Amino acid sequence: MSHFNHAANTWDSEDKISLMQTLAEKTRDRLKLSSKVDLLDFGCGTGLFCLEFIDDAKSITGVDTSTGMLEVFDKKTAVYDHIKSINTDLENEELNEKFDLIISSMTFHHLNSPEKMTLKLAGMLNEGGKMAIVDLESEDGSFHPDPKGMGVKHFGFSNEEIVSWADKANLNVKIETINSRTKNGREYNQFLAVFYK
Repeated sequence: MSHFNHAANTWDSEDKISLMQTLAEKTRDRLKLSSKVDLLDFGCGTGLFCLEFIDDAKSITGVDTSTGMLEVFDKKTAVYDHIKSINTDLENEELNEKFDLIISSMTFHHLNSPEKMTLKLAGMLNEGGKMAIVDLESEDGSFHPDPKGMGVKHFGFSNEEIVSWADKANLNVKIETINSRTKNGREYNQFLAVFYK
């Protein structure tokens, strides 16, 4: 968490903005939303991912453990009445609200138990709701320069792991590779998993 508080004010680099636009565009394309949704962004950071969904949303709730990130988020969204942030650790705390769409980008590799979190988030979906998770496919731990210092708990995920989360939460899931990043002379793939009943 201290890593993200420290990095918050310089987080929105051109590289990150461009990456999140790409990931959001591909996610929106796959979701094919036909009406406006109440949206939760789990691990919203400064809002780079969820604010790409602003035209699709009746409301946007950004949740994060980092106060520094949420300060930036709140400054960006101050002019919008239908966007709010909540500083909470959803792995250990409850949020008694329901949503039509829950999104999360590059957060799950920081979780103690992605499986339990999937189950918890599934319980926060309205009838007919969907969940879209973007994260790294399995990698060798070299994606982050300082995994421990950056709070990394998992070096990406395999399709089998993601399917097991869906099974435990009694959800169907579609998984595909939506992006590839070159870093340190290596390729790292990012997946989109769309969970639905």
